[in-house]
Amino acid sequence: MIRPSVMLSARNLASASSRQARLAMRTLSDDTRIEQLCGLEAMEQVHAWRHELQPDRLVAYAMGEPKTITGGIEADGAAFRNHSSWYRIRFRCELTPDREKVATFAFAVGDPIPRDEWEEHGLPAVH
Repeated sequence: MIRPSVMLSARNLASASSRQARLAMRTLSDDTRIEQLCGLEAMEQVHAWRHELQPDRLVAYAMGEPKTITGGIEADGAAFRNHSSWYRIRFRCELTPDREKVATFAFAVGDPIPRDEWEEHGLPAVH
């Protein structure tokens, strides 16, 4: 697993264009906030790791249910969309005690998911 030393989601949310997202985060339940922040962190870290990958969507439960851990999630069956393909990804993400930022993150990108499996796993086709 890749263990980045710099967390990236807070920088993304701090931008002026993310004002609505920041406000919406405050209204979410803890579980939903964890899933959203960790999903954003996953997409940012994948792009930082390989610039040619530009994830625009992540489904933490695509290939299996994520596990709740103290202050975060462990998603062994997640998937992210990059352009016209879906890829497997697994990650472990923990938030700060106030649930405002990602504290630690680790991930591993897997193989592309065959198109004939997308519907079975609730992964929308790319338009």
